[in-house]
Amino acid sequence: MKPSLAVPTAVAYSLVTPAEPEEPVSETIARPVSEWRDRLVNDFEKSVFARFPEIGAIKESLYEAGAVYASMSGSGSSVFGLFDQEVDLTDRYRNCFVWSGSCEV
Repeated sequence: MKPSLAVPTAVAYSLVTPAEPEEPVSETIARPVSEWRDRLVNDFEKSVFARFPEIGAIKESLYEAGAVYASMSGSGSSVFGLFDQEVDLTDRYRNCFVWSGSCEV
């Protein structure tokens, strides 16, 4: 999802506080995607969501729609969700650019 709202890169970087993950990212992504939610964290999210709560709301709504994992992309404002089945989200996000597709690993 790409909302019409933009996060200025300079603002995002001025607010971020990088954190050391509890386990290396390489170990986290080796786990099933369903275990990533509380382990694979974008450090920009905390400060960006505080300043732009509508972006955090998009992430939460992706989980409500059945995403097994959701995250903000980079410093924002795009948010993506990974689903284990095909979902049509176009009507839910009328004010966003919505891309849907599949990824084979």
